[in-house]
Amino acid sequence: MMKLIGKLQNGMTFTEEFDGVNDFLALQQSDYNAIADEIEVVEVKIADEVLDFKGNMGQLYYELMKYWQFCQ
Repeated sequence: MMKLIGKLQNGMTFTEEFDGVNDFLALQQSDYNAIADEIEVVEVKIADEVLDFKGNMGQLYYELMKYWQFCQ
């Protein structure tokens, strides 16, 4: 399970849940991104563990792609 909290430019926050990191990565690679790259990441939880990350969704995708390919 992967849970993201994002923050829109107007200050509103939202939560998205994915079956896992692979699900998030696959959706971001699709023609229609699950979440726009420029949205700020407030918090990321993977398997109930908070990930130490600061940045936007595009940067999160890049970091997870680098890391996740070595963990499979």
